[in-house]
Amino acid sequence: MTYTISDIHGRYDRYTALLECINLRDEDTLYVLGDVIDRGPDGCKILLDMMARPNVLPILGNHEFTATICLPWLLREVTSQNITELGETQVAALGEWITNGSNTTLRELNRVSLEDREEILEYLQEMELYAEVEAGGRSFILVHAGLDNFAPDKLLADYALPDFIFARSRLDMDFYPDRYLVYGHTPTRVLHRWAGNLRRTTPFFGECRSPSTVAAASMAGGWAA
Repeated sequence: MTYTISDIHGRYDRYTALLECINLRDEDTLYVLGDVIDRGPDGCKILLDMMARPNVLPILGNHEFTATICLPWLLREVTSQNITELGETQVAALGEWITNGSNTTLRELNRVSLEDREEILEYLQEMELYAEVEAGGRSFILVHAGLDNFAPDKLLADYALPDFIFARSRLDMDFYPDRYLVYGHTPTRVLHRWAGNLRRTTPFFGECRSPSTVAAASMAGGWAA
């Protein structure tokens, strides 16, 4: 089986409940479509567990991306010299990260060992932007947020990083006729509200063959293929 989940946001309790629910076996694969960290208390704990599982594969989310900008200098000793070396990009990224719930991740990083911090940063820096998967006789493209600036004949390698991790794909967007685009980022309750289905938080399946798997709000997202 191939599974996807997105936007766990530090909820180790629900992450482990998911693993128990699907009874993940060595021959199965779980793709985690970004935003593992922030907001909830145990994002680093989830990352460390993922790192120990060769069949749990991460996709970069916007929260991980912001962390990769901030952590290389946040994990160094802050001195009067290196604080003046920060550029506008780092300062802006830190402000955005704090606004989006980094306080829980930073507190957790302060509790783990230096070795774990370095391994977590390396793991974040090595995350892929997308995965192409064949399962159940169907083809899937797995990303964090969708595809901005979409064109049907455009190669995935030609999209820019923000297209994968910051997109808010419209429900009427027609993607590929022969491949399913699976993404998170936008809470399923929002997608259902856009579609006129109020108070629903289940995975959203678009009519244009682009099922969206989102767990940001309910942690109930997830799709087996």
